[in-house]
Amino acid sequence: MQLLSTIQSTNPYESLIVLGAFIVVGLFLGGIVEKIKIPYITGYILSGLLIGGILVLFNFHHLITDLEVVSAVALGFIAYGIGRELIFTKLRNTGLEIIVLTIVQAFLTTLVVTVGLILIGISVPVALIFGAIATATEPASIMLLTKKMKTRGPLTDTLIPLVGLDDAVGIIIFGVLLSIAKTLEVGTSLNFFHILKDPILELVFSVIVGILAGLMVAAVAKRTKNSNSEKNDIFLTMSVFGVFLTVAIAKIGLNFGDFSVHLSPILTPMILGVTVTNTLSSTKAHDLEIAVDKFVPPILIAFFTIAGAELIIALLGQTEIVFGVMATVTVGYIVLRIIGKVLGAYIGARMMKSVDSIRKYLGISLLPQAGVALGMAYQARVDFPSQGVTILIVVLIATLFYALIGPIGVKYALVKSKESQI
Repeated sequence: MQLLSTIQSTNPYESLIVLGAFIVVGLFLGGIVEKIKIPYITGYILSGLLIGGILVLFNFHHLITDLEVVSAVALGFIAYGIGRELIFTKLRNTGLEIIVLTIVQAFLTTLVVTVGLILIGISVPVALIFGAIATATEPASIMLLTKKMKTRGPLTDTLIPLVGLDDAVGIIIFGVLLSIAKTLEVGTSLNFFHILKDPILELVFSVIVGILAGLMVAAVAKRTKNSNSEKNDIFLTMSVFGVFLTVAIAKIGLNFGDFSVHLSPILTPMILGVTVTNTLSSTKAHDLEIAVDKFVPPILIAFFTIAGAELIIALLGQTEIVFGVMATVTVGYIVLRIIGKVLGAYIGARMMKSVDSIRKYLGISLLPQAGVALGMAYQARVDFPSQGVTILIVVLIATLFYALIGPIGVKYALVKSKESQI
């Protein structure tokens, strides 16, 4: 019996076999690496690299394409979880500090990466794009580790909302710098209205759709009595509906005649979570969190293993690159981004007179990078045909590096700050 058919087949059930393998292998390898003090998330990614390499070897790598929707939904649940942590009453005393820290570290990272790459000979348009991509921080590993380690304290309370806001800031920076880079590339004059229009519209409509979906979910949850035996099922069903809806709309976009706008697949479900948790009572918000947390783990394992597989498949499939230039830019990008994140977080913390744990360990907690950065890199490949492949391959390699060492840095920071409860 032939389980996987030839390269021409597009049968989605073959991809379902691969998805099952991802989840099972990821679960066991994650447990193995955790026993040697390496975060289990790294084990998930290694599983993806292993299975992705096998798929390439046997010419079945096309099956990953059908799993893109799984990654999108998983990222939506991660963003939804971040949003549920952004409780306004808790942010009253630290809101300004978090906003300043987010903006300072994002802009300083962009500045360090852009200037550094220009100094080593990279063209200004390409350096601007790398600087914008460098702002992106992957929230998934941070969220999972804080939950797994049951962390509590000022670093955790700052890190989680900061990662959520970081996406909003990153969208603006990337949209603006991408427009500037395209203008410089073709030699036309700068038009600030066109530069700002797309990122601002993306932000505004992401917020609007997220709020509307959140109000729908919260309305049903409010009407559900605590004595209802099916309360958890209702909370989970509405949460799944909300995430599916916001992710789908973000991916499809909004089209009104000649007007169209793309939404952020992270920011939209994040606003969904913010709306739900700040509309419900604290008791119902807690019950909703419990219901969702029992559903999410297999989806998140799939997310990280698929990410690892996509990385290795993309890396093995790239041939149109100059390897000497690629190596120089990759090392430069990785090192400069680390400097920018650590220095930016430290300077922001000094400006806001943050506690020692934030000044010392916030920067290293912001190193993970994956989905959002890859999305930016794919967009850059479309807009810059001449340099796009090099941009993509550099970000792919850097993402693989950060995916492996990023969770280790987060775990180190949470342990050293003495906020882990295990």
